[in-house]
Amino acid sequence: MKKIKCVLIDPPDSSPYLNQEQDVSKTTQMHEVYPPLGLLHISAVLEENGIDVRLIEARARGLSHEEVNQEVRKEIPDFVGITTITARIDSALYLAAFVKEINPDIKVILGGPHVHFEHKVVINDPSVDICVRGEGEITTLELIETILKGGNLRDVKGITFKDEKNEIIVNPSRPFVSDLDTLPFPARRLLENSVYKGSWTEGKTFSPMLATRGCPYFCQFCDAPAIWGRVHRRRSVENVLDELEQIYNEFGVRYIRFVDDLLVVDKKWAIELCRGILERGMDELSWACDGRVGIMSVELLEELKKANCKVIFYGIEFGNQRILDLCKKGFTIEQVKETIEMTCKVGISSYGYFMMGYPTETAETVADTIKLAVELALNYGMDNAGFSIVTPFPGTGLYESCKKDNMLKSTDWSQYSYQLGKGVIKLEHITDEELAVLYERALYEFQYREKLRQFV
Repeated sequence: MKKIKCVLIDPPDSSPYLNQEQDVSKTTQMHEVYPPLGLLHISAVLEENGIDVRLIEARARGLSHEEVNQEVRKEIPDFVGITTITARIDSALYLAAFVKEINPDIKVILGGPHVHFEHKVVINDPSVDICVRGEGEITTLELIETILKGGNLRDVKGITFKDEKNEIIVNPSRPFVSDLDTLPFPARRLLENSVYKGSWTEGKTFSPMLATRGCPYFCQFCDAPAIWGRVHRRRSVENVLDELEQIYNEFGVRYIRFVDDLLVVDKKWAIELCRGILERGMDELSWACDGRVGIMSVELLEELKKANCKVIFYGIEFGNQRILDLCKKGFTIEQVKETIEMTCKVGISSYGYFMMGYPTETAETVADTIKLAVELALNYGMDNAGFSIVTPFPGTGLYESCKKDNMLKSTDWSQYSYQLGKGVIKLEHITDEELAVLYERALYEFQYREKLRQFV
């Protein structure tokens, strides 16, 4: 009996309508690339249930669309799943169309953040058979099994599809996985692990890891709560440690990047995790995670330090209190300074994320953000910073408000990337040219902050 084969694709960053070599080269230099962790979680569930999975890491390997197409053609799959964020939806749909050219009977499944929110639009593409919304592990398995058994797709929660009359059917949402320990560990053996290195990993190969899901906060520019829920779900400490040991022993990885929105929101759980890392003898393991201004404590930071946490990433975002309050960030400038200083004093490196171009911003409020970033580095010990232009992604409160107030300059999704250095929001008080200058100013002033010390 033929084994069912599923090809899962992390599509190229580049637009299929631009020069491939130029575009792939440009995007791989602009930012660090993470392994497609969501696809690895789905792969593990499918493999556990007897489905043969092939993973194509187009972004990490710098593959063009044509190269991805060639690899898919060789596999002759029964199913193709493509994940996508907003800026790569054109890339995903281009690949979907090619798959249908290979064989129209191949079922094409699209998922990921953009599809979760724009499924009613995406499903209208003739090359897309099914859209997966929300957490994809159980949904993807169930829909594949339903198709293979000749069942009714209307019974599969969490999907959107077209019926025999070409009418769009939006099934009820699937409840979130309540016990994350029931999911198998990501199928990392499918990865070319050596590809993944970050500027913050001391030259070591790293692997991403997700120990929790959900975020209880209300940041208006973030789509995570709408995807993962506002209830913070945590795997058991033992389950997380087991996965760490697998990564450490079987794959030889010595640097972990926890990609949780809030790994340390439960201090007791986080401290147990830190102590467990040491108790299990993973002394050579270094790691990084996201923290949050206002919830860190000296006790927690000291435990993180003992467990060899090297870097904590903080979403500081803005240096103007009015803008922080407007986007519902939920903390003060003074708390930012206190948190960065605490982190520095215990010996953990801190990395601040900053944005510019939020609605109602002026040149003065953006200057406040630049000033705060430099001040945090010079006076409070922050080691590095990243700057981006505010992007109103679908599913966020910011997107809905910008859409309602006619503030979106474009519905070309390829422009919805904070990595492009330009914005899609119509700002009342800042022109596009001024925003571009302010963005470059932020990069320059932070890079040459020591020479500007006398002005801070």
